[in-house]
Amino acid sequence: MKVKTSFFLFLFFHFITSYSQTTDVSVSVVAQDLSGNDISQVHIFEQFQYLVTISNSGSSVSNVSFTQTINIDATIVSYISQNPIGGTSLITDFSQDLNVITGTIASLPAASSIEVKVVVQAPESIGGIATNVNVAPPTTITDTNTSNNTSIISIDVTDEPIDFTITQTQISPTEGTAISAWSDTVTYQFTITNHSTISYPLNGFSTYLSLATPQSYGKPFMQLLSINCMNATGGTNCVDAITVTPTPIEINSSNAVSIFNFEESHVYTAGGSLTFEMVYQYLEPECAEITDTIEVNSFGEIILAHDNVSSNNANSITTPLLEAQLCQETDVCIETVQIDPLPVGAEIAWNEEVTYETTICNNGPLDADVLVSFRNQSNNAFWDIISITCEQNETTIPCSDLSFADADQYWVSNLFNMPVGEIVTVKTVIVFLEPDCIIGSLDGIIRTAINIESDEITDSDFSNNTDFDYLTLPAAEECDSSDIEVTKTQINPALPEGETPDNTTSWGSITYAITVSNLSENDTTFELIDYMPTGFSSTVSASLESVTCVATTGTASCFTIENTNIGLELDGIYDDNENNPDIFWQILPEENRLLPALSAITFHVTVNWFPICSTASIPATNSVQANASAPFIDLNQENNNASVTTYFAGCIDLVVQTFPEFPTVTANQSFNWIVDITNSNTSSSAIDVAFENELDAVFNIVGTPTCTVTSGTASCINSFSIVENHISGIIPTMEAGSTVRIFIPVEAPGFGGAFVNTSEAIPSPINNEEQTPETNISISSVQVLAPTLEKIFNPDEIFEGEESILTFTVFNLPSNTAQTNISFTDNLPTTISIAGEAYWETDNGCTAIFIGDIGDTAFQVSNLTFPEGVTSCSFSIPVTSNTAGTYTNSNINFSDQNNIDTSNANAILTVLAGSNTNTTDTCLEIPQGFSPNNDGTNDVFTITCIEDYPNAKLQIYNRYGTLVYKNNNYLNTWDGRPNTGILHKDEKRLPVGTYFYVLEHKDLPKQSIGWVYLNY
Repeated sequence: MKVKTSFFLFLFFHFITSYSQTTDVSVSVVAQDLSGNDISQVHIFEQFQYLVTISNSGSSVSNVSFTQTINIDATIVSYISQNPIGGTSLITDFSQDLNVITGTIASLPAASSIEVKVVVQAPESIGGIATNVNVAPPTTITDTNTSNNTSIISIDVTDEPIDFTITQTQISPTEGTAISAWSDTVTYQFTITNHSTISYPLNGFSTYLSLATPQSYGKPFMQLLSINCMNATGGTNCVDAITVTPTPIEINSSNAVSIFNFEESHVYTAGGSLTFEMVYQYLEPECAEITDTIEVNSFGEIILAHDNVSSNNANSITTPLLEAQLCQETDVCIETVQIDPLPVGAEIAWNEEVTYETTICNNGPLDADVLVSFRNQSNNAFWDIISITCEQNETTIPCSDLSFADADQYWVSNLFNMPVGEIVTVKTVIVFLEPDCIIGSLDGIIRTAINIESDEITDSDFSNNTDFDYLTLPAAEECDSSDIEVTKTQINPALPEGETPDNTTSWGSITYAITVSNLSENDTTFELIDYMPTGFSSTVSASLESVTCVATTGTASCFTIENTNIGLELDGIYDDNENNPDIFWQILPEENRLLPALSAITFHVTVNWFPICSTASIPATNSVQANASAPFIDLNQENNNASVTTYFAGCIDLVVQTFPEFPTVTANQSFNWIVDITNSNTSSSAIDVAFENELDAVFNIVGTPTCTVTSGTASCINSFSIVENHISGIIPTMEAGSTVRIFIPVEAPGFGGAFVNTSEAIPSPINNEEQTPETNISISSVQVLAPTLEKIFNPDEIFEGEESILTFTVFNLPSNTAQTNISFTDNLPTTISIAGEAYWETDNGCTAIFIGDIGDTAFQVSNLTFPEGVTSCSFSIPVTSNTAGTYTNSNINFSDQNNIDTSNANAILTVLAGSNTNTTDTCLEIPQGFSPNNDGTNDVFTITCIEDYPNAKLQIYNRYGTLVYKNNNYLNTWDGRPNTGILHKDEKRLPVGTYFYVLEHKDLPKQSIGWVYLNY
């Protein structure tokens, strides 16, 4: 058992090292309509298909992985494998994760192929979408050409008119009829219809109510009791049951109040419709100031992710309800007077205490909850509140019920109840603070106010709810004046680039020069902010890259900027609804930066802009504001601000798709590579688009490329530049929605394999910015069919000076058609040379011319022909080497190939240093080859002095480990015939090849294991 175990380990190692595990799988993908016609455009929400062709130009391979990634906005409808050719197995283990499909081709024989058809629904939005397909053999197999393992194409999704309507009717009570009582219900129906020529999804719908009458009539409540899909037409399916939770909602203004939002996408067929029924319950409102019938407006709105031909809003229905109960009224009042110092109107000194008495009253007829306030509304004057006191002896309600909150420039009371006929007196003591200096006028104004806070009570007389008091303050010193000026210019890129919407610049960094000047005669401290103006939306974001002081005039000096937001991306959008700018850098007042009189300082500022795609040019505004800081006052406010608006290139969406005229061609066949370049409907006009195309070096360009406009308005390439296999040109203009098609005439190589073409469209940066760069490039491959070649050294291990047989096997195409003019040259590895004449192993009717003499280092085959129906033929040539080493004879050794695929031909020969016989520690010498051809020389397997070892046991195995000969008393009698196994019955000699022996004898120290080459 030990003998067999070690022997088969040896065989396994030999098998692994004798056969190189290589293949050449390739993939191409093309977009088609559902009828199988090639397309470069689809309309929104249209179904189309990707047809993927997976081919094998190399050796048979198992478990080839397939992966296709589809644009995330598209919807995968279905996928199947089909049309297996050459014994390929269908994919049975498809799986999908989001928009990635994977699968395994269990068996992909040589010269075979299979298709995968993936049906996809285009996105709801227009623009380019790409797909990327990849195939790969298992990691234990080497793919000799990985450049054709990936195929990328893009198509353009174009627009279609979308026309939805929503109409509303009131079912009960009849429209125009009021409800009978509060808590009655009203039933409405909404019908949504798709009038478009295509099916399209609606993202949802909403219903609303608003007051049709003044708020003074009352503000009713309502709650939604139910909503149901009642009817469906045109093949559109009703939505699933909708669950609602009745919740009272106040209808409190003429502004729409949202009642129900359905936010699930649902597909409406062309011409299809859905009708929804909604039941509202109207509840009694709070009181009204005026008694009259309350009316509400009901309407609906559809939510559509597309421009709508019709209105998104339903017709409005006015529903009369009932009258509300009348609210109650009372009259609260307030009065404030200056009681110290007197007389009123005399000038008040700075920091002099001033006392005010505020009287709060209620003239009835109802008690009411109130709030009271006392405020400083002076211009240029600030106060300190010294005290706030409720005067109990002048107040008819407990002062303990009142409290006052001091908020610096005002106070406000707590909420307290003010009974009818009662009075509250509050004394407030303040002092006005002298300012360092002022700008403009100076006056003192005090405002007191009272407001009713009770529900269902209104004030019958608002004229006595506020009171104003005025006082005279001393004159104050005017602040020191100056004149700070700031300017800002764009310096890189140099104007006029980026200056106007018609002269744009590329996205990225802009450098500005900011100069701050002091035009006055006074040295002045200043402050500065450099910022992006903010709003509720923005077309750009940006980040500061650098700011440096670069120059001064007068006696000004440069300084380091301390407060910068370098690297922080700013979006130009309000934060917390406050109108604060997004600041790139600033000089703060507390830095006390002095700008001498009649001097200036200049900064260079670089900002990196990140526009948001738009079909129009994209403006980006950078503003600066410089002011004199306190105590200096700038009397000229007109030169304190400066802005620069730079216009960035508008977006385009170029979509590129390349594919061969035929998915498979034969060696030396002429065909066209086709390239479609589309400027999507989402784009602006494209100007000076660069076309770049790289053909695999194996193709011969056999004519001048041509360009045609296949749709829309565009200018074709006037002339192509061809440098080796690189083709380029400029497309002058492409309007949105246009497509140009480029034909590149080529001739396939004279040998087989799968070879790629890569096409790319590159926008001109100053004119256009690409919206989706992944759609700008396309990679596809074509399979060139030719007979395939395999080769092997036998034996694959020899000693120096020995011979090995290099055998070539040529396999016809799967169709076994007649072949002619097959030729190639095998340039043998260094130190290996021809050792004999070439001869046919199995010709099967094939003919060829073999060229190669003893000592040559190249073997040439020319004009090899295959008769019709012949699958393969093989031939051999002896080779030798006198230099030890391991030699690989692979595809790179071939030249002058014609009508032959050598990509997977690979053989390895190991040349061992030393003797050409197996020598044991005894007199036994075992040869490594013999030729039983009855020529009287080496006709049997002769082991020197075997007669000295009677009952020696010899076993012979073939390369697969099958025992073919055994002898328990070997005496040099084996002549190549088997005597065991299924082959020994016909008494024919074994095939040429390597065989393995095991020799055993009780007097031998160990088994003798080795190989012997059988030849004739």
